[in-house]
This record gives sequence, C-alpha cells and structure tokens, in this order.
Amino acid sequence: MFVRTHLNSGLFGDKTYEGRIGNMGITEMPAARFEAKKHHLLPYVPHFRIPENELRDVYAGFEIASHTVSHMNMARCSEEERIRQVRDDVTALSGLFGQTVTGFAYPYGAGANVSRSALQAAGIRYARLATAPSQPSFRFPEDPLAMPLTCWHIAKKTFPCIEQFLMMKPGDDDLFFLMFAHGYEFDFGTKESNWEKLERICQTVSRQPDVICCSIGEAFRRHEKGE
Repeated sequence: MFVRTHLNSGLFGDKTYEGRIGNMGITEMPAARFEAKKHHLLPYVPHFRIPENELRDVYAGFEIASHTVSHMNMARCSEEERIRQVRDDVTALSGLFGQTVTGFAYPYGAGANVSRSALQAAGIRYARLATAPSQPSFRFPEDPLAMPLTCWHIAKKTFPCIEQFLMMKPGDDDLFFLMFAHGYEFDFGTKESNWEKLERICQTVSRQPDVICCSIGEAFRRHEKGE
C-alpha cells in the first residue's frame, strides 16, 4: 500500500462541483454556473481544489506526482502539447514541494500508448492507468509507465481483494496498488464511495505486521534494493 497524490499545477484553487451517477463522477461544473442554476438533474458535491498557498501543509508527507498542468487528455493532443503538459507540471510541482517528481497518472486513463516519450523526457518513472484487470495481480508491473490498478476503492470486491492479498505468503514482488481516485468521491456518501469505507480499508491493511504502507516511489526503491 502507498500514499501518492496527483496534482494539476494549472488548476490550484479552482472551485467547481462534480455531478455523479452512482459511484462515479461524470461531469464537472464551474461554481458560478452551478450556483446560478436552481435545479440540477444529478446530485452534486463540491470539488474545491486546494489553493497554492495551502498545498504544502495539506500534502505534508505525501509523494507528489504529476497529472498534467490542466488535466489534459493525452490521447487527444499533439506530441508538443503532451510534452508541455507533463514537463511544465513536473517543473512546477518539484519547485513548489521541494521534491523530485517521478510519478504520473493519465487524466481520464487515456494516452499511455502515445505518451511514453513525453513522460521519459520529464523524468517520469511510474505512470498509473485507470483500469484494473478482471483478476487482481499482486506483482510489480512489467511496464512501470503503464501500471494497472490492483483494485479500485469503489469496487464491491475491494475487501475480498484485500483479503486475498493478505492471505498470500509474503514475497519480494508483492504489490497491492489500490486507487483512491478523487477526494470528492468520498463525499458522495454512497454504499461503496464514502469516508467510512476508506477508513476501514486503511485500518485493515495498517494493522498487518508484514504489510508496508508507503509511496509508490518508495515501493519501487525497496523493490530495486530487494527489500
């Protein structure tokens, strides 16, 4: 397990609202537009991004990773724009947090097949997809720039998947890659997407003596050292 946060350096402080269907956020609306409308077809929750002057306090102790400057769909832009989106985000985040940014998450889970050169040029070593295999894998990914999830927090099978992982005989290549996704999703208050479930997940894994909860960067460093 690990803790990592992906940030868009061009969107700090933005105030929007996120509309959902079930457990999934599907549409984002600027705050002014949302508040001007009297009726909404979907249930919404606030999606207020943290202002730049509060970021270091809020994310103290986190590994910081890139998510492009402006949440750009990497599959729908030019190579020049892909390079700019990653390079400028990495530069801004590294300067703001005083740490080397080597992680990335693909906005919308798209563009892994065309983004490799842009990621490598910016010094990215690990990049997360937004998909999980039908059968969970507990092994380190063969391609660190296209890392699938082990499980997603809103999935009904989350706890059976965790239990399967915990029942395994410990090995050097074991990795449970759980995606918590966007913070606003815990405000949905649905059966599968809520703060209480997140707390139960953290409690379940943190009390296991043979489980190391760390950032993805630390997980890879330990793996490379054979720890």
